[in-house]
Amino acid sequence: MPSPAVIEEFKRLTQETLTYEGKRGILAGIVSELVDILESAADFKIDPEKDVVEGESYSGQGVAISPTQAAMCAGEFQRTAIFLRGLHDAINKALESKSGTPVRVLYAGSGPYATLAVPLMTLFPPEKVRFHILDMHKVSIASVKSIVRRFGLSDSVESYAIADACHYTIPEDAIPDVILSETMNTALEREPQVSIMRHLLGQAPDALLVPESVRVHAFLVDTTKKVTVIIPDPDGPLPKSQPERIPLGPVFELNAEAIRSWANHTGDYLPAEVVHLPPSPEPRFKPFLFTTIVTHGDHILRTHDSSLTGLRPFPKIKNPVGKLQIQFSYRLGDSPALVAEA
Repeated sequence: MPSPAVIEEFKRLTQETLTYEGKRGILAGIVSELVDILESAADFKIDPEKDVVEGESYSGQGVAISPTQAAMCAGEFQRTAIFLRGLHDAINKALESKSGTPVRVLYAGSGPYATLAVPLMTLFPPEKVRFHILDMHKVSIASVKSIVRRFGLSDSVESYAIADACHYTIPEDAIPDVILSETMNTALEREPQVSIMRHLLGQAPDALLVPESVRVHAFLVDTTKKVTVIIPDPDGPLPKSQPERIPLGPVFELNAEAIRSWANHTGDYLPAEVVHLPPSPEPRFKPFLFTTIVTHGDHILRTHDSSLTGLRPFPKIKNPVGKLQIQFSYRLGDSPALVAEA
């Protein structure tokens, strides 16, 4: 069990993660210390002898990454910091409209550390905020229980569930005010973020979403200019030199408004945007998809801030010859992804 001094340090590190605005390297150190304390308190331990994908699950709506992969994601300092800040602000917004009852946060896909919940439990007392922890993997739920118990935060968790969030039925007496899920990959491919948010918001239509928005845009990128810094130097600012880009426009956005617009939509594909290619783009320009994640308000993950916001080449286009108009749609099912047709 962590000592009172360690728990107090964990709380301090949480506050620093939420507020620090200085060098990126220092923020990386703050988040690393925070995650180290979570790791030390957890029953779950990464086994270096095992393949990291061992334990992946398939829900019929995409891949639920393994507990090991989920644990490793916590170490991405920008990603963890920006999601924590977004969730913190969303909770505060929900608190503004609540009186007499706690704000409920449903965390779908907690992983073995509940990285985005446990730190905030140290800041929001249980009479203000209660968490519902949901994950497909029994080992992850057992691990989160061990951390919560050792930190003395059991009153902050209203329930645990081992379930597929794509099919989970929210109890009528536990409708969340905030729905949190970080079950995604770049350009919303492979993992079930879209299906999870769509399913859960349908049951809690007034809930705030974290992330608030996941946007995918199309660009033509000059591929002859090598990007020398993919992940910017943590001690410096973002690099000003970027390969030349030609914006082609939005492709797809996952947010509450879009989800509500799909309420009566059936079938295996969701609607997306049309992208118009220039008549004669130079051969050095290739089309890519860019992902931007708004966790809440001003807290944004932009290109290369994390593994979630890298670049993806355009999907293979059917009948591309001589076509300047590309119609996108979002494929649901066990291999979710954006698809394109000329």
